Amino acid sequence: MDLITDKAEKRKHIKDWWPASMKWTEEQIDNHLPAGIVVPKSVDEIKQAVKYASEHKLAIVTYGGASGVLGGIVPEQPSLTVDMQELKGIINFDENNHLVTAYAGTLGGEIEKYLNKKGYTLGHYPQSLYLASIGGLVATKSAGTFSSKYGNIENIVQSLEVVLPNGEIFVNRNIPRSATGPYIPNLFVGSEGTLGIITKVTLKIWKIPETKEFRGIEFDSIEDAIFTAREFYRRDIVPAVVRIYNPAEAQNLYSTINYQSNKVLMIIGLVGAKTIVPEVLKQVLITAKKRTGHDLGASIGNNWERDRYNAAWLKEGNDSNTKIADAIEVSGNWTMLPKMFHLVSERLENKVDKLWAHCSHCYPSGANIYFIIFATGKDAADTLAKYNEIWKIVMDSVHEVGGSGAHHHGIGRQRLPWFNEEVGPVSFDLLKKIKSSFDPKGMFNPGILNLKNDEKE
Repeated sequence: MDLITDKAEKRKHIKDWWPASMKWTEEQIDNHLPAGIVVPKSVDEIKQAVKYASEHKLAIVTYGGASGVLGGIVPEQPSLTVDMQELKGIINFDENNHLVTAYAGTLGGEIEKYLNKKGYTLGHYPQSLYLASIGGLVATKSAGTFSSKYGNIENIVQSLEVVLPNGEIFVNRNIPRSATGPYIPNLFVGSEGTLGIITKVTLKIWKIPETKEFRGIEFDSIEDAIFTAREFYRRDIVPAVVRIYNPAEAQNLYSTINYQSNKVLMIIGLVGAKTIVPEVLKQVLITAKKRTGHDLGASIGNNWERDRYNAAWLKEGNDSNTKIADAIEVSGNWTMLPKMFHLVSERLENKVDKLWAHCSHCYPSGANIYFIIFATGKDAADTLAKYNEIWKIVMDSVHEVGGSGAHHHGIGRQRLPWFNEEVGPVSFDLLKKIKSSFDPKGMFNPGILNLKNDEKE
């Protein structure tokens, strides 16, 4: 395992899809370059890398598919970047127990392709599926578009292998559930590289469903659409996909069927047995009609499914120093969501060029909202200042109504200013104690989750 010190490689390894870093000066980039990069091909080589970093007083930053949008892979002190992209491949397919085990560097899309050939699916379809490593999806607590049926990544993971800061290997028993005290693997789900390096993941899988149906439903207001989604839970007819778009973002889908509307759009998707899906669809449409829901047919829903991995807006919205675009995903209970939507929309009215917004992950008690912002500035510095102002407006507004300022992209660097406020002082103190226990030298992704070792502060 060689130490890579080439500057071009160093620059590559501090870049994900974080819009702020796209506006950095050369000096800012240079200030964040790692001391070196290693590309391990085995768990033993990862242990060697951890030992090397400890001996040379370097931080450890884990690098997966670099599909994050918050700068979680950006070092803040002399560091060793551990590039996981060569630790990849399927380790075991357990059809009898509906499980698959893969190395952490394997892309989610590669796992899905492998399973599809055998008649199975992971059921986890984030927009980054073909860009993100499975270890990264676990470490950032990912959510997939069919989460109402299959759950999010924390519901799909059954077993983890993790290299700890002291070089030991953590592995939990590979079983569906155990009432043996607090569930330790959950510490690593969403830990963003602060407690260890995830090396192997065992995931629950499902048979590819017999049939699927997608639909578009038009609503008079965001309230009608949101509370229709809540009614799906009350009637036990929850689709696998429930997405609610504000009129501005809905135009992208209305245009695919040459339809003109300035109303709210819901996309629903149902998957399952051929005898069940049509009946559930019928009840979904009846429920929607009670709150101004107008059935637009299957084409608009099928078009959403066809294009669901397309994130061209993010690239195009950041293609110059004077343009910036980002998705800020938050969450709240049902009664919070309309307040959150209107408050953020009103406060951003003169701050952004365009505001898209949609709900895409629903739960019995509430849902998330994506606020997708587009803004322009005079130059890179002015654009970045506007970007940070927009973030503050969104985060402060969401916390004002009692919601969460993060649904599934994680914390990274961009959300750090609000992290302590959201988790609260008692939880943050517990996290610091856990971090100190796992990583007394403060080596692993220091500063992420605001978890710096006290001795280093």
